[in-house]
Amino acid sequence: MMNPGQQPVLDAPLHHSIGLRLWIDLDNSPHVPLFAPLIALLRGQGAKVMITARRFAQTVDLVEQLGVDATIVGQHAGRSKVKKVLNLPVRTLQLRNAVRRFAPQLALSHGSRTQVLAARLMGVRSVVMFDYEWTEMRIFSRLATHLLCPAMISDQRLQEAGVPLAKTQRYHGLKEHLYLPQFSPDPGFRQSLGVAPNQLLITIRPPGLIGNYHDPRSEAICQEVIRAAAANRDAVVVVLPKTRLESTLVRAALPSVPAARVVIPERALPGLQLLYHSDLAISGGGTMNRESALLGTPTWSMFTGKRGAVDEHLSGDGSLQFLESVEDVAKIPWVQRPANRNDWKHHSKETLHEVARVIRMFAPLS
Repeated sequence: MMNPGQQPVLDAPLHHSIGLRLWIDLDNSPHVPLFAPLIALLRGQGAKVMITARRFAQTVDLVEQLGVDATIVGQHAGRSKVKKVLNLPVRTLQLRNAVRRFAPQLALSHGSRTQVLAARLMGVRSVVMFDYEWTEMRIFSRLATHLLCPAMISDQRLQEAGVPLAKTQRYHGLKEHLYLPQFSPDPGFRQSLGVAPNQLLITIRPPGLIGNYHDPRSEAICQEVIRAAAANRDAVVVVLPKTRLESTLVRAALPSVPAARVVIPERALPGLQLLYHSDLAISGGGTMNRESALLGTPTWSMFTGKRGAVDEHLSGDGSLQFLESVEDVAKIPWVQRPANRNDWKHHSKETLHEVARVIRMFAPLS
């Protein structure tokens, strides 16, 4: 366990990777780009990696786009808390059956409850990454072998959230730093979307309506954001609902806006390209907000739940703004960014290699 400011364990022998049988579960769209470079790195160091993925949002689309060799296992249960509880044992057993022959030595996910349960059933060590301390953590805190989070989440904050410090390891940076170094802006991306040089490209992701930490206040904010964005005559508004429920929320706002200005893609777009080339990004989702802020795009969050340490950090340095009410939408400056900007700074791969070393450290010696 690492105290704030203390260095994480940065070295683990490579023999911890050689022959390691690692199982990674992707249960949400952001986990596909997150784990893709880590999978490649650990395989290059000799690990054998099996990947499972849940049918939810754009997860399967991204698995196909990024060429991740994943086995699709189960699906999301929807908004109902009862169905979510009932689905836990179903996908848990599906996962156990899917990976049993692989015989994993270590299970890794970014918050997959069913993987933790399946790993526990099989007697396999599990590592759960997280970057929002106020999510529902009971299954992880009790049943996961190890927890892994950004170093900026302090001991005090973890204790307030009920996270066991004895299980918790930290890494420097944010989870987005694992894959952002791979990103290279495509100068022709806006043109490929049919966005003219003089048009305002606005990307909006609705709040997650089936998440454990959803706050209904964000729904009204989202609809006002869509109306205000589409009121700009030269705007192209790309809206990215992840579920049918979110699509319903979005479409409820459309009758009052010029439909030609709003685009709802049928398939997943290259998310980082879209965010980098947007003039504004407004999202109810944490990962997209962090990606956008780190890429230098003016970013506004519709998240109205309890604010986490990572968002507090980004808000503190001015890269992330918050919309806390419908009235706050009037604060958004609907302006175009310079077309010739050159503000993307390639981050080093230090965070990726640090996380890989920590994963190797967790691996059994046998």
